[in-house]
Amino acid sequence: MAGTIERYQKLGLKESLNRIYDYPLACNELSFILRGAYSKVSKNLQALMFEGTLAAFRRLPEVQTRQAVSAANLLLQAAEVALPKQKKVLAVAEFKHAVVAHKRRSKSRQDEEGTAQLPQDVLVHIFSFLDMRSLVAVGLVCW
Repeated sequence: MAGTIERYQKLGLKESLNRIYDYPLACNELSFILRGAYSKVSKNLQALMFEGTLAAFRRLPEVQTRQAVSAANLLLQAAEVALPKQKKVLAVAEFKHAVVAHKRRSKSRQDEEGTAQLPQDVLVHIFSFLDMRSLVAVGLVCW
């Protein structure tokens, strides 16, 4: 149990959720921790884990990758198993709102672009190989 608490604290969830390329990993880690340790930890840590879960669902519409949706689904499954009834209901509702917002954002993005383009998760993977200077240069060249 102590190892799981340390792992949760080292995760740096807020920072990971704010980076598109780290979002799926953060959701997967959180789902693993929820399933394995939620009922065994203190109420304070349970509250942090629950808030992290809600934050992950709220962040989903902004991420716009297939991996993110899969990771959020995995997190939802873990929340349904681990959380008590009232918190589970809140988490499911937050997830449903996030999925609707995600679909709306995807649809509006497709309507705006109107041209064939690589999916965002592919672009994120490609750009993850670049250093900061190269990313800045790419950003100056084209949207």
